[in-house]
Amino acid sequence: MKNRILFVILLIGLAPILLVAQNTDSNFQEVSKSKDWQFVISPYAWLAGNATDVGGESLRQSFNDLSSLTNFGFQMTSSVRYKRYIISLDWTYAHLATGMGGDLLTVDANVHQWIVDPKIGYFIYNKVDYKEEAVIAGWSLEANIGAKYWSNNIEVDYALHSDILPIEGSINEKQDWWDIMLGAKARFILSKSVLLSVAGDIGGFGLGNSSDLSYDFTYANSFKVSRLILVTAGYRSFKYKRTDGSGENKLKTKVNAYGPFLGVSFVL
Repeated sequence: MKNRILFVILLIGLAPILLVAQNTDSNFQEVSKSKDWQFVISPYAWLAGNATDVGGESLRQSFNDLSSLTNFGFQMTSSVRYKRYIISLDWTYAHLATGMGGDLLTVDANVHQWIVDPKIGYFIYNKVDYKEEAVIAGWSLEANIGAKYWSNNIEVDYALHSDILPIEGSINEKQDWWDIMLGAKARFILSKSVLLSVAGDIGGFGLGNSSDLSYDFTYANSFKVSRLILVTAGYRSFKYKRTDGSGENKLKTKVNAYGPFLGVSFVL
């Protein structure tokens, strides 16, 4: 019974919570080279669905499914740019809770998840040209490297109500790992107030305890509301595959999260 409860909760814990989401394009003004330094803070929301395969079992969750399990979630990205160099940090915290109760068995589960994604980038190409007849007023290409940290802390309290053999107990499991990520991001200025961006990262590569393979793709449209505020809407999809344990205890996991997102950026 203990192993079965842990397996069910593992399915929940490995499905990235991500009800608030990633990658609002926070660097609109840097392409114009208006100043050497720039600081950006960007909270955002992701209406994500999820597909998880663990040990031959499949779990499919819509945004409504995930939101019904979430007690609290928050995600934000921030960045500091100096000329062509940029350091960014994206982080997520989410608390999921679920349970089931009956005359024979009750289970209460809590999952605490952290995802931290720091990166260092460099603008390989950076040009802006506001001409009346220009379809694209400017564009830039950034290469970056980072290390994404995943942490799933699972807490389960269970009780078997039986006059013959009553059982009560708790299960505490933590799974965490780092994935080295290599990526690129292209930005296209369509006008003085509209920016399109496409970004992709790939990593893991089975190094140490990392994922066998991990990738992250984002498409975003940013609109300048004022000199200090941007609104961004787009689509994001990421997937990771990993193998835990060995021999009879080997467990293969594949997670894919996808969906539209909406965010706001405060540019300083």
